[in-house]
Amino acid sequence: MKGKIVIYVGLLLGLVACSDTAAVRSVEGAYRFKTTGQVTIEENYAGATKADTMLITLANETGTLEMVSLHKGDSMLLTIDPLNGQLAVTHGLVNNGSRFDFVPFSRTLEVGMPKDKLDSLVNIVYYEMFDITVSGYAEVYDNNLVFRLTYKGESETTERTLRGSNIMMLAKKN
Repeated sequence: MKGKIVIYVGLLLGLVACSDTAAVRSVEGAYRFKTTGQVTIEENYAGATKADTMLITLANETGTLEMVSLHKGDSMLLTIDPLNGQLAVTHGLVNNGSRFDFVPFSRTLEVGMPKDKLDSLVNIVYYEMFDITVSGYAEVYDNNLVFRLTYKGESETTERTLRGSNIMMLAKKN
């Protein structure tokens, strides 16, 4: 009788341990990342013209991220921890082992923008904080995730809006 119980418990533990799919197990882990891209900053006040629109190259952002199984099929938790930045958390699904679709999340982004030149030798940059929504997906490769991101948001202090649809984040598994 004890032998049957041990076998039953062993089978049950085996089923619990295998509740994650192979796709989830291959994506799960700690990664280091780098984000690059450009955004458009638009003025939204009465009288603003196209000339008031700026194309800004974002400062490269680096940090760590972690993909953790939620033990619900292909569900994953994604935590993003930029170096000297704001932590972000979201969740999503690994689809066919080749794509991770996540729920859009909010964060604050600091953007450096040029200020009027004082003279031809000095460029002044000032920083503005934007509350943005990040959406997109990641393509899954062996030990890499390639995120295709879209940023959309508003300034915390002015009437400017930010949008960018070609933001890329490359994450390499540690």
